[in-house]
Amino acid sequence: MKLLLIKHKMIDLKKVILFSLIFIGGIFTACEEAPQTTKEIVKATIDMEKKDSKEKVLRHVVLFKFKDEASKEDVQKLNEAFNALPASIPVIKDFEWGINDSPENFHQDFTHCYLLTFASEEDRDSVYTPHPQHQAFGASLQPHLEKVFVVDYWTNP
Repeated sequence: MKLLLIKHKMIDLKKVILFSLIFIGGIFTACEEAPQTTKEIVKATIDMEKKDSKEKVLRHVVLFKFKDEASKEDVQKLNEAFNALPASIPVIKDFEWGINDSPENFHQDFTHCYLLTFASEEDRDSVYTPHPQHQAFGASLQPHLEKVFVVDYWTNP
């Protein structure tokens, strides 16, 4: 009976030793995957800081539904005029646009989508909105636009 008990304890001891070796091996493996050179450590630190320092920005989303009578040429000219605004209004930090490609039928006939990025509400409200180029663009839209939908939001990086 004592022999069985000793064998049983030896098996437990073997399990403990095996588990310990696996655990220690995992630690060494993790250490080997960590950056080894000073350059790699600095780069990893900078990358982490970039992730942590993502700034909030103000997005301005604009969607257009053009009138059925609006010609392709008129729509193209208006699109080009909107695309030219960032060159004239430096507070526009980023600009992109596209044409609806959603397979869902929720677009309500809005076809063109524009995304502008600002650093602040002041940039949007005090510089972009009253800017003469933006005002002229808005006026040029009126004869061709059936609906406009605008949503602004602060990003949550």
